[in-house]
Amino acid sequence: MKWKISVAVALTAALFATPLLSISQSNGQDVRPGGVTANVPARSIAASGLVEPASEARQLEATVVGRIIKLNLDEGDRVAAGEVIAEIENADLKAQLARAIATVAARNNELIRLKTGARKQEIEEARATVREAEAIAVLAQSNFERQRALADRQIAAKETVEKAIADRDAAEARQALVGERLSLLIAPPRQEDVQIAQANLQAAEASVAEIEAQIEKTIVRSPLEGTILKVFRRPGETVSNLPPTAIVAVGDTSRLRVRADVDETNVAQVAIGQTVWVSADAFRG
Repeated sequence: MKWKISVAVALTAALFATPLLSISQSNGQDVRPGGVTANVPARSIAASGLVEPASEARQLEATVVGRIIKLNLDEGDRVAAGEVIAEIENADLKAQLARAIATVAARNNELIRLKTGARKQEIEEARATVREAEAIAVLAQSNFERQRALADRQIAAKETVEKAIADRDAAEARQALVGERLSLLIAPPRQEDVQIAQANLQAAEASVAEIEAQIEKTIVRSPLEGTILKVFRRPGETVSNLPPTAIVAVGDTSRLRVRADVDETNVAQVAIGQTVWVSADAFRG
């Protein structure tokens, strides 16, 4: 929000001030509202300018291409630093973020399971399987020895002995297999496996951070506490970052200043410490 004003720069010693007064030179006096008078120098410079926030108005521009889906504030509304003013379409990014967050949870569970190891029930089941395999192996060995003794006495057929040998070998192989499985369950995880799981988790977390950064670019936040001075785009309108499209202008109106354009021929007559009178049509009297 800016107002056109006129500024009179008097060549007297005083710091820059911005009282909204009109200056009337009559016999060297300024007649102010209420009958108060003040001495006015005969020589003065006139310049037109604008009343603006002391922080200067900041135009907030789009950093992505898309359509504005939400505008939370309008001209004249107060805004806090960091408050969301507008949002550009980002439904696809939010869907990607949801998938990425789910992936992080899965990778984190994999790492926890790897570090924690097998559950107690799984280990007990594996031990029971080992005991069963040992018993089968003992029985197969016993049957083989009995069949071999019968074969030596030419009571058992050769085929029966060969089957007993095969059963014994199979039982011993299974015993070895389930024993190895039990060892894997109770052994601590290999360091390289843990590192791979950690790397997978970090990659998933990086993906989440990347998507969150992309979503943040679709959100227009106020960099300062102030007032919405101008709205350039409304919901439904398309914005771009090449060139950047201005969406709103924000300024801190708690402190105002006057920016006046002094003619080049008068610049030499302007110095620090001069008194300034300001008059504005919007603030008569």
